[in-house]
Amino acid sequence: MPPRHYGEIRGQLETDGAPIGAMNLLIAAHARALGAVLVTNNADEFARIEGLSCQDWCE
Repeated sequence: MPPRHYGEIRGQLETDGAPIGAMNLLIAAHARALGAVLVTNNADEFARIEGLSCQDWCE
């Protein structure tokens, strides 16, 4: 469920002292819950999230 992933990701990033924006957090939680690859041009921000696969197609 995305809400569980949201809480886990938010907690992890806040503990690390590197939170991300609320909308990016929602996107990341949904992608991780589905086991989907997140395609973004902001891969550096999303790469900090454990268990999330992301790709930058702009490279």
